[in-house]
Amino acid sequence: MDLSNGIIFGIITMLSWGVADFLAAASLKKTSIYKIFIWSQIIGLLFFVIVFLLFFKLPKLSTYAIELILIGGLLSVVSYLAFYKALQVGKVSIISPIAASWVIITVVLALVFLKEGLTLLHGLGVFLVVLGIIITSFKLHDLLALKFANLVSGVKYAIVALLGMGVFFYLIGIMVNVDDLGWFFPIFFIKITAIFYFLLYVGFKRENISFPKNVTMLVIVIGVLEVIAFFAYSFGVSFHYTVIVAPVSATFPVVTIFLAWIFFGEKLEFNQKTGVILVLLGLILLSI
Repeated sequence: MDLSNGIIFGIITMLSWGVADFLAAASLKKTSIYKIFIWSQIIGLLFFVIVFLLFFKLPKLSTYAIELILIGGLLSVVSYLAFYKALQVGKVSIISPIAASWVIITVVLALVFLKEGLTLLHGLGVFLVVLGIIITSFKLHDLLALKFANLVSGVKYAIVALLGMGVFFYLIGIMVNVDDLGWFFPIFFIKITAIFYFLLYVGFKRENISFPKNVTMLVIVIGVLEVIAFFAYSFGVSFHYTVIVAPVSATFPVVTIFLAWIFFGEKLEFNQKTGVILVLLGLILLSI
């Protein structure tokens, strides 16, 4: 296990997801969630196919591996749709910290079922990173301004999202080591499966998913960044424990918030600044 490589790839994942989410937020002002999601996924899949044709051969899949892929694809789509449904009917200041807690689920599952051990120092680092992610993901001012009756709206969908994503990223850690699939094929097969599930869903809902020409470049960049993020995450858990790579990767809201501060003029509140500091301290401890 190479800790330094695991953390480096976790940071690459963090940066890629953070920028992708920032660009997605900009895109959603001009088009729908469904269009951004499906076309960024399709563009990302094209890059996966190119890499596959150039460097890989189709592996033999066991029944167990196929089951994990089908479950992983379903979890990714359900989690994504649940998260955006939560944002639609609830308050961001409530939904975001709940959804950001998916990393807790991943870490607990990795510790319990994968028997991944942590030193006391690294355990403290993981704790600080997770706490920092949650604190950074909401604005205290917005939370205090909410009435009690508004706190419940969207929470059930946010819980579905956090559970789904938590199990999803835990499964990736398993699949990387199943049947010698390595770092590439788990994400490749899951992406194909997720697109299939999503097309079934939008077909049933009769949603318009025509290509959003007004944000063509943004969609392409989002797709590429997500490819980089998932490559890095999968590669990272092949180098080191999921319990280390997942928390580092999950710090991407910090990147999104900083970009929103720089380009959108959004102010950082005290709790967000505190969360960023905790994340940085946690990353330092993990790198020791």
